[in-house]
Amino acid sequence: MHTANTTSPSPAQQQLDTVLRPFHAAWIGEARCFLEPALDPHADFWTRWSAVRYLSDEFRGRYRLVRDLVEELRPFVRPDVAERLVSEGERVFKLRLEIDRIGRRRGTAAEMAAAIEALLEQLGVWCAEIEFAAGRLASSDLAPEGTDLLADLDAALRALP
Repeated sequence: MHTANTTSPSPAQQQLDTVLRPFHAAWIGEARCFLEPALDPHADFWTRWSAVRYLSDEFRGRYRLVRDLVEELRPFVRPDVAERLVSEGERVFKLRLEIDRIGRRRGTAAEMAAAIEALLEQLGVWCAEIEFAAGRLASSDLAPEGTDLLADLDAALRALP
């Protein structure tokens, strides 16, 4: 009698995209939760300020982890793919800074809403591109620094609401 192996691979053996997907989904969900109230063109200053604080605190830390992971992926992906991932990450960073600048001023609700929509869209694109680029890699393929980053991402995932 032959029984099917129902055990799932260890985290080190899992494909990197399956490791990253839950973190990315939770991060995007968290970002939506904190940023979407500021999408209302009539959002008051304090609603926008709350979005700015989130971007300066929690979002920035998660962004750094993912950006560092993109650097760890460079040896495993084509140079043009690596450059695209870096470029898309820089776009997320610039949008975060733009929202920070806009959100600190009064009377900018409509401008800020447009920037938040752009950030949320770009964040989703960037995360999907990272997952696609990492799809053929196992977590164990990464250098120790990359493995440490995955542990940090896992800890950050557990800390997400």
